[in-house]
Amino acid sequence: MLTAIHAGRSPATPLLALDRQSLRLPGAKRCPPPSDRAAAYPTPRADDAIRPAHTPYEQEMASMLVRRMYAGRGYQTEAAAPAADDPNRLTLAAWHGDEVVATLTVGRDSPAGLLADALYSPELGRLRRPGRRVCEVSRLAVAPEFSSPDLLIALLQSAHRHGQQRFAASDVVIEVNPRHARYYQRVLGFQQLGGLRQCPRVDAPALLLHRALDDFSASIARLPGRGALADAA
Repeated sequence: MLTAIHAGRSPATPLLALDRQSLRLPGAKRCPPPSDRAAAYPTPRADDAIRPAHTPYEQEMASMLVRRMYAGRGYQTEAAAPAADDPNRLTLAAWHGDEVVATLTVGRDSPAGLLADALYSPELGRLRRPGRRVCEVSRLAVAPEFSSPDLLIALLQSAHRHGQQRFAASDVVIEVNPRHARYYQRVLGFQQLGGLRQCPRVDAPALLLHRALDDFSASIARLPGRGALADAA
């Protein structure tokens, strides 16, 4: 399920821009270095703001942020992180220097199904039509000191691009806390599928939202105040 850290901000909150060197967030405090970082892992590149987490170091940094943010909101965090070599899942991370400040995972539909099948298998079955391929977004977390609407949009844009280019996705679904659903519906054009359920992965209520990806980029481009959103393969 998604933890939408941006929720609670007013729609009038100034939108902050990202560039290819770092997340330019004036006045934001730097995340403290994690105390349990494995010293043997190499320092990741800092030349792109958002990129796939390929190495064990990058995967662990993204998972640490998910665990920290989920635990801080009372969610369970036992769910295993996606394996770095899983061909059906891709973790994206936004970097500020050598710290992950936002992350999400894109999952491709496969014979093993999606995480959302645990609660919404009938609803997903209606999306699985010839010529369509469903992907899901999960494990979304944003460090609160870097939270901004632009950062969330940048992550979702990156998920959209990788979902289409790598997974040939035509549709995306997300499980969100009900209090965040209106943002995704009003701003990003998602529609609700199915009713309220209790997500066992995080022990919190969830709603399944869906959006076709055909015009997602065009819809985002029409939003006012969009900054330069960095994304790298």
